[in-house]
Amino acid sequence: MPDPEKEQPNPCPPRGEPSCRQVTIRLHNGGSIVLRTSGRETRTGLSGMRELMCLKEEEESKDLAPDSEIVLPEELPENRHAMHRNAMTEIAYSEDWKRVCVAGWIKKPKDANHYRLYLWQTALIFAGMNAVLRGENAVLAHCSVLETERGAVVLFGESGMGKSTVSGRWRAQGGKCVSDDMALLDFSGEDRIRVRRMPTWSACREGTSKWNYPADEELPLVCVLALGRSESGRDEIVPLSMAQYFAQCYRSMFYWNLFYTESLPEAMKAKLTERIRQFAEIVAKRFPPRALLTVLEGEELRAVIENNLKTH
Repeated sequence: MPDPEKEQPNPCPPRGEPSCRQVTIRLHNGGSIVLRTSGRETRTGLSGMRELMCLKEEEESKDLAPDSEIVLPEELPENRHAMHRNAMTEIAYSEDWKRVCVAGWIKKPKDANHYRLYLWQTALIFAGMNAVLRGENAVLAHCSVLETERGAVVLFGESGMGKSTVSGRWRAQGGKCVSDDMALLDFSGEDRIRVRRMPTWSACREGTSKWNYPADEELPLVCVLALGRSESGRDEIVPLSMAQYFAQCYRSMFYWNLFYTESLPEAMKAKLTERIRQFAEIVAKRFPPRALLTVLEGEELRAVIENNLKTH
C-alpha cells in the first residue's frame, strides 16, 4: 500500500482549460457510459470533469451516442419529455427516450465552478441510469469506497449514517478513500465485480484541486458492508440477516435514480427496477451479509476492517 505520508505520482494530466466535448467511461467488457456537451465551454464544458477523472481529451464519437448531454436551454429538443425543472436546471429526455439533456438556466452563476459541478453530477447520474436501461452491466451506487491492499471495501448506508465520517477516519488512520459518496460498480466482467471512483458534488464543492478520480483504474471489489451505528461504544463487524443486507444493497444502488424514476414511462421504470434488483442480488450472493457498526471517533476502524479481510 502506498505510504500516505509520501507524495504519490499523479496519474492525471496537468490541469488546464482545454475545451472538452465528450467524456467516456469505458467498462471492463468494452461497454461505455458517455457524457457530451454542446461545446460552449464557458457554460457547459466538461473539461473539469475530464480532468477530475483523469481521462484523455477526446472529440465527439459518431460511434458512441451520448447517454446524457449538457446543453443550453435553447438547445433542448423541441419535442422532449420533461423530467424535472427548477430554478437552476431543466432535465428532459429526447423524443425517442434514448438521450437525456441537462440544461442550465443560470447564465451568470455566482460560483461558476460550483454550478458546473452541479451540472456534471446531474448529467453523470442520468448517463448512469441511461446506461443501465440500454443494457450496460454497471450501476452508480451511493457508497463509500475504502481502499486496501486487496481491493475495495464498499460501505452501503443511508444518508446521514456516517459514510463521510467513516471515510475521514479511514484517511486519518493512514488509509486511502477518494470516493465517499458515489462509485461505479462494474459487473461486466465474468470473474469479479470492479469498482471505479466517481467525483461527486458533495466532495468537490469546496474546490477540486486536491481531488483525483482516475476513472480508468479498476479496483476489485473484495468486501461489501452495510453501515450502521454502534451501540457498544466500539467499531465492530456483525452478521446481518440476508433480507436486511439485500435491502441495503438495493437501496444504495437505486439511490441516485430515486428522485427521477417516477417521471419515466412504466416500462422503463420496471426495467430499471429489475436490473438494479439483479445487481443487488449478485452482491448479496457473493459476499457474506454483514454490517459495520461504527462510532464517531476512535483508532480501531482500520484494524477492525483489515482483520476482517484476513478472516473472510
